[in-house]
Amino acid sequence: MNQRHIHNWSPIDDLPDDWRTSLADPQTESLVVAWLEQAEELRQKDLYKKFLTKLQRQWAIETGVIENLYRLSEGTTLTLIEKGLDASLISHEETDQDPNEVVAKITDQHHAIMGLYQFVGGERSLGTSYIKELHQVLTAHQDTYIARDTLGNTVERELPKGQWKKFNNHVEHPDGTRFEYCPYEHIAHEMDNLVAMHEEHNRIGVPPEVEAAWLHHRFILVHPFVDGNGRVARCLATLVLLKAFWLPLVVTRHDRADYIDALRNADNGDLSHLVQFVSKLQRKAIREALSLTEEVIHEASALDSILSAVKQKYDKRRAEQTEKMEQAKATADSLQLLAHKRLDEIATAVSQTIQDEGRDFLAYATEGKRNSDKATFNYIQIINCAKQLGYFANLPYFQAWSALVIQTDYRTEILFSIHGIGHGAGVLGCSPMIYQKQQTESGENIAADVTPLADEPFEFTFTEDPANVQQRFRKWLDDCTFAGLERWKATV
Repeated sequence: MNQRHIHNWSPIDDLPDDWRTSLADPQTESLVVAWLEQAEELRQKDLYKKFLTKLQRQWAIETGVIENLYRLSEGTTLTLIEKGLDASLISHEETDQDPNEVVAKITDQHHAIMGLYQFVGGERSLGTSYIKELHQVLTAHQDTYIARDTLGNTVERELPKGQWKKFNNHVEHPDGTRFEYCPYEHIAHEMDNLVAMHEEHNRIGVPPEVEAAWLHHRFILVHPFVDGNGRVARCLATLVLLKAFWLPLVVTRHDRADYIDALRNADNGDLSHLVQFVSKLQRKAIREALSLTEEVIHEASALDSILSAVKQKYDKRRAEQTEKMEQAKATADSLQLLAHKRLDEIATAVSQTIQDEGRDFLAYATEGKRNSDKATFNYIQIINCAKQLGYFANLPYFQAWSALVIQTDYRTEILFSIHGIGHGAGVLGCSPMIYQKQQTESGENIAADVTPLADEPFEFTFTEDPANVQQRFRKWLDDCTFAGLERWKATV
């Protein structure tokens, strides 16, 4: 059968010349600025240390799951994340291998991520010798790998650990297409080029989300090992993020489809999807960290931690940030007004379409401006949506909303809630949701089936230029509104 090639090997290429404008993600970078201002204090708290420990365990488990190195149920995964990497916590029904072997492989991967922290702490430069060390650690308890022989038969072969491959390999897809990786005779040269380009990127200040995506993808294109390349690539991406004091890149089984799609787009020359994938996962991790219970900030302290000098330090910091916080709130007010005006335009168009279909059929826009009585409406829906998106909605810090109400046989509401994100100050966001209002026997209207209209909130911080935030927000607002109208259409 003739092979149809989707990728013929060629030497790795550098970032595009316009990477600053085409790839850098201002939303992530502004969120990270706010995160770093609070991270120094959070790192000293026990609750944050527990959060990071669980994140590292999750990374160690999922990096093997998405490579099909072993199978592990979600329930058992959550147990191991919460209680520790203990084979006695795994039943034989919850995995496809001996639990001791599974935990041994996971422990290798846990050693690898902990080694990344040591590498960053030692301020070492990335080199090919360390990449080989990573592979050895990751595969310490993996003795074989699955391959195909020249006749196309599946065979099990011994895995060389920490060694470049000594023969060519490629991936064949079910439709007969083939993806070729770097020929073995060029591996050493290509890996030297990869490291040299990475060092140059560090010198010129390529943002972490861009560099993590680039390094991950170009390493995969080289594919220097016979197996384990995906795990090493995620280590390298995480290493970039940790050097910038960000959080690990945790790719889970639920992210696998988006992850593969982003890599395929990068194969075709468009790295932006992978950059956005890295950014999205990083924003998710940061939101979780910022949304830790207030115990992080207020946990009991020894007497010396509450000396007046410390209090003065925080007072000074708050005073310096007050002006910027007020600017962020003013930006949030402008987004609420922008949303209300746009929803009012859409409501007029919807009303013209449905008004002849029923006597009481109509659509209109409504709002709750900051500090107004109506600002506190829709509390349950907002908290419900934030919970589904995995973060804490800080309503005392900021609360305003705009909504599109469509009254037909049912009352449907598309709501945009603007509020603080996390327990700190300076990070704000807007969450879009749709739900129907139903009347109870007592005559009370309650919201049913609150559904987010995006998989993460729109975020901005006090460090961003308001005009740039508004520009990003307009397109996002329309995308979410039209997604809501599609859902409403299905109920007509």
